[in-house]
Amino acid sequence: MIFNMKIMLNYIHRFIFFVTLITLSLSSNSIEVIEILGGKASQIPIAITPFNEEIRTMGEVPDKKNAFREKMHEVIANDLERSGLFTSLDTSGISTIPDSDILINFSNWSALQAQFLVVGKIITIQNRLITRWSLIDIYKEKTVLSMEFSGSKKQYRGIAHKISDLIYKKLTGSPGVFHTRITFVKKKSQKNYSLYVADYDGFNQRAIVNSSQPILSARWSPDGKKIAYVSFEKKKPVIYVQDLTTGKRVLVANFKGNNSAPAWSPDSKKLAIVLTYSANSQIYIINSDGSGIKQLMRTRSINTEPAWSPDGKEIFFSSDRGGNPQIYKVNVDGVSDVNRVTFEGKSNLSPSLSPDGKLLLFLTQDNGKFRVAVQNLLSNQVLKLTKGPHDESPVFSPNGHMVLFTYKDYGKTTKIGTVSINGLKVTPLRVGSEAIQESSWGPITSN
Repeated sequence: MIFNMKIMLNYIHRFIFFVTLITLSLSSNSIEVIEILGGKASQIPIAITPFNEEIRTMGEVPDKKNAFREKMHEVIANDLERSGLFTSLDTSGISTIPDSDILINFSNWSALQAQFLVVGKIITIQNRLITRWSLIDIYKEKTVLSMEFSGSKKQYRGIAHKISDLIYKKLTGSPGVFHTRITFVKKKSQKNYSLYVADYDGFNQRAIVNSSQPILSARWSPDGKKIAYVSFEKKKPVIYVQDLTTGKRVLVANFKGNNSAPAWSPDSKKLAIVLTYSANSQIYIINSDGSGIKQLMRTRSINTEPAWSPDGKEIFFSSDRGGNPQIYKVNVDGVSDVNRVTFEGKSNLSPSLSPDGKLLLFLTQDNGKFRVAVQNLLSNQVLKLTKGPHDESPVFSPNGHMVLFTYKDYGKTTKIGTVSINGLKVTPLRVGSEAIQESSWGPITSN
């Protein structure tokens, strides 16, 4: 089976999940989660209580519509559960909910089998929120974290995500990604396409590009400042780079034939792209301003879907050189031998590397279904994360612990969701009823 252009441009259905061993040091407790392979034994039980609310009116009538007590703790619970490493416990049976780490009844929470407890209080003063919260270790009967955040009422979700990040970092030793952003393409009609930026969970959507022609293959630069994408507005696929700060864009690749599959180098200075300039699809490297193009390798096979290794020394890609599509790698200098990476499954496509370079994410064809899979590059073990049948465009979260992908149920509209790297938690994102064609996860930034 060889690639056709539709497969190349749409990154068709591809998914395979891998069995991997990931060691996460839980710094506050010296606990190690050695296997993240399914089974709920590795999930941390955590109780996240509704945050009590105090409204200081300053003479005005309290606005009951702006009660954040339910929303704040639900956002935090959803964040942590989506990671697949935590189980949020039902606290409805607890008669007295504390709002600080003072006078905690450890026996009650221990009976609930909570390993950790999150409590908090929200003070509303006019249009401002002051959020005081604590993370408590029930086993050790001590406070692990205790902080205060302030912001406007509109920032309550952002505050909740920041709390989730801090909890995740403290208990896993790895940064949380709940305050990051994603990008995706909405197909509203045959002549209405929009490239959106949103919070990682689909909230706070904002269209940054609108077009009457298809938009594909959106990819976020590692520095978080730009997004590369493929547009058909010139009646063929060409590649643009959109600056998120200025709103300006640069036409990076408009060469003879098709220009597709942009992939950023780790330093955000270059792109690996795919051109059909002279023959079959081939991989080239180009500066992000469109200068300095060079071909990575010359073969008679189709080479497409490039993905950089985190150190910038290798490029992984899909190729039909062995008959059916599989994933290979080559040094960026292009002079070393090409090495095959995937061997399980009839077809494997759409490679993506974890931030530490130890895991390969891709799509695999499994009994006619395209599923998301991950392969441990040290042991070559493979674990299938999703059930399919029509999954597409998997990309790692910036900490490598979750995957963003698009999927389609039998005969239904293409949607977007996340799956934890242990395969325990698949969560749809509510981004609207329109078809979602591509997605990418932005980096962790200081903002």
